[in-house]
Amino acid sequence: MTEISKIFEENPGKEILMSGNEAFARGIFEAGVRFTANYPGTPLSEVGDILKYLSETNLDFTFDYALNEKIALESCIGVSWAGLRSVAMFKHVGLNVAADPLHTFPYSGTIGGMLILCGGDPGILSSTNAQDNRLYSLHTKIPIIEPTTVQECKNFVIESLRLSEDFQIPIYIHVTTRLCHSQGIVEYGPIDKRDKIGRFEKNSTRYVNTLWKARANQQKYYKKIGKLAGKKDPCKTFNSIKWSNSKENVGIVSSGICYSYIVEACHALEIKPPILKLGLIYPINRTELTEFVSKNRLDTLLVVEELEPFIEMSLKEVFWKPSSDFKNINIHGKDKLPRTGELSTEIVIKFLATYFTHKNEEILKDIDRKENVLEEIIPSLPIREPTFCPGCQYRPVFYQLKKVVNELAKKKGWEFIYSGDIGCYTLSEAYPYEMLDWVVCMGAGIGIAQGMAHVIDPEKQKLIAFIGDGTFFHSGIQSLFNALKNDLDMTIMIFNNDWTAMTGHQEHLATPRNFIKRFGTETSVDKNRIDLIHFLEHLGIENLIITDAYDLHKLERIFLSTLQKHGLKVIVIKEECALEKKRRLKLDHKDSEKQDVETYYTLSESCVKCNECIDVLGCPAINARLVRKDINEKDLSKFETETLYYIDEARCVPEICPGVCKMACPNSLIRKTTILRNLKSP
Repeated sequence: MTEISKIFEENPGKEILMSGNEAFARGIFEAGVRFTANYPGTPLSEVGDILKYLSETNLDFTFDYALNEKIALESCIGVSWAGLRSVAMFKHVGLNVAADPLHTFPYSGTIGGMLILCGGDPGILSSTNAQDNRLYSLHTKIPIIEPTTVQECKNFVIESLRLSEDFQIPIYIHVTTRLCHSQGIVEYGPIDKRDKIGRFEKNSTRYVNTLWKARANQQKYYKKIGKLAGKKDPCKTFNSIKWSNSKENVGIVSSGICYSYIVEACHALEIKPPILKLGLIYPINRTELTEFVSKNRLDTLLVVEELEPFIEMSLKEVFWKPSSDFKNINIHGKDKLPRTGELSTEIVIKFLATYFTHKNEEILKDIDRKENVLEEIIPSLPIREPTFCPGCQYRPVFYQLKKVVNELAKKKGWEFIYSGDIGCYTLSEAYPYEMLDWVVCMGAGIGIAQGMAHVIDPEKQKLIAFIGDGTFFHSGIQSLFNALKNDLDMTIMIFNNDWTAMTGHQEHLATPRNFIKRFGTETSVDKNRIDLIHFLEHLGIENLIITDAYDLHKLERIFLSTLQKHGLKVIVIKEECALEKKRRLKLDHKDSEKQDVETYYTLSESCVKCNECIDVLGCPAINARLVRKDINEKDLSKFETETLYYIDEARCVPEICPGVCKMACPNSLIRKTTILRNLKSP
C-alpha cells in the first residue's frame, strides 16, 4: 500500500504505484473536492479511510463516516447545491439505502460537481448479493462512467466532476472489486484549487420537487441526458477504440475490467479485432456506435460484460430498430457468457475463439486441461469455514448461548429462531455455532424478527435477533423502536464492539473518542459521540441487560434468566473488538517499558481430547498435530502416531481474552501461567 501522505503530494508529473482505491482518493484530491461522505463497505472501504487522513491534515477538505448511505448521499447533495464539489461513496447494496433521494434530486440537478462512487461485487466475495447497479440508470437516468485502469480511476473522477458541472447532473462511477484492489502506475496531475466556502442560491422552482414543479424538472433533466447522449466530445474523454483489422467482420464492445480481460485474451489468441472500450456506458452514444460499425464494416458485435446484459441491451436498442440501417447485425453476449459471477481471461478466450481465426490452438487445450483438473480437485479440497479471530469477543457469547438454548429447548420444548444481520457476528452461521437462520441486509436482523414476532406462537418458538452497534445506528434503530412500541416477545442482542469492524475498523457514532487514531486535528464531523448504553437506558426498556463477553458463568446466568422472560428483552454485549483492542494496546505500550506481567495458557499432557475447546468453543489458537512415537529404538520403521493438542502462542491473545478456553474445559486441563517481569530488588 502506498504511504498515505504520498497520495496527497502536490507533485504534477510524478508517477507512483498505487491501488484503484488509492487512485480514486488521489483523483478526489486533484479535483478540488471539498466534501466526501461514505458508509464503509467492501470494495471501497479504503477510499474513505484514506480521505479521513486528508480531512485531518487539510483544512479545506472534510470527510464524514455517515451513519448510512442515504445520509452520505444527502450530505453531498447539500454541498453540491451550495456550489462546491462532493463525492458520496459506498458499496453496491448501499445504493438501495440511498435510493429514495437518488430518484428525485437529479430533477433539480447539481451546481458544484457531484459524483456517486459505488463499488460492485459480481463475485459476491463480501456481500449478500451481486446486484448490477448499472440497471439503476434505467429509471434514474443518471449517467454511468466505468474506468478500466488504475490511472483511469483517478482521471475519470476529475473528468466526471467536470461533466457534472457542464451538464448540471450527478454522475455515477461504477467499479468492481478487481479494479479497486488492482495495482497500477498513476501519473499525478495538478491540484485544482477551489473555494472552500459555498453559498446556496434560493430557487424554489428548481429545488422543490412537488406537483407541476417536479414534472417540469423531470422534463428538463431528461433533455440534459439526451443532449449528453448526442454529443461526441464528452464521450471521447471516456471512450476509445483499439485495433481495427478484423478479417471476420467481427468487433467487440466492452467496458471496465472486462476490457482488460479482452486485451489479454486477444494477445493470447494472437488476434487484433476492433474493440470499442466504453467509459461512458450510460447514456450510450448512438453516433459513435454506428460509426464504429460502419468504419470497420462489421456484421457481428460481441459484448463482454459481467452480470446483466446492460450494454448488450443498449446495442440492440440502437441497431435492431425497424428503421435502422443495421437491423441485420448480429449481437452476441449473454447467449454465450455467464450472467453470474466474475468473468476471467480464460472465459473470454473461449468466447472469442469461436468467432475469430487464431494461431494459438494450444491455449484452448491448456484451458480445457486446467478446467478438467479443477473439476477433479475442487470437490476433494477441505472447506475452510469462516471463523472469528483469535480472542474475539463473539466466540464466548455464541458458545455459551448455544449451550443455554439447547438446555432450554430440552426443558421447555422451545425452538429458537436466530435472526441475522450484517457484521462480524454473521460468522455465527458457520461451524461450530450454526446459529443463524437468515441474513438479508443491514438492519434486517431486528426488522424481520419483529415482524415474525407478531404471528408465531411464543410458547413454541422464541426469537433472538443479532445486531452490531454500527449496524444499529445505520438502520436498526427504527426496528428497535417498533419492537419497543409493540412490546414484542423477542430478544435483541446488540454487540457493542465500538467499531465498524468487519469493513476495516472504521469509527462510528459511538466509538469512544480516545480510541480513534488521528492523523491531524479533529474535524467538524468528529465533535460529538453518543454513548450507546446511555441511549438505550433512556428508552424505557424494562428488560435491558448490559454485560461483558468473556465470563462464561456470568453469560450463562444472564441467558438463562433473560430468555425465559416475556416481552422485549435487550442484551448488550459491551466489549471492544479484540483485534482493534490488541492493536490499540500495542500502540499504547510501544514507547513504554515491557509489561510486568506475561500470561500463557497451555494444555496439560493429560488432556483427554474431549474436543470441547476445538469442536464446541472453536478457538483457532488451539490446534492438533500428529506426533511420531517409536516402538522399537533399533527398528525405526516401527512407530505409532499420537494426536497432540496444543495452544499456539502466536495466535493466543491472553492480553485480551482472559482464558475462555480454561473456563470451557470440562476437565480443568488448561492451565494459566503468569510470569512476572522487571521485578525491582528490595
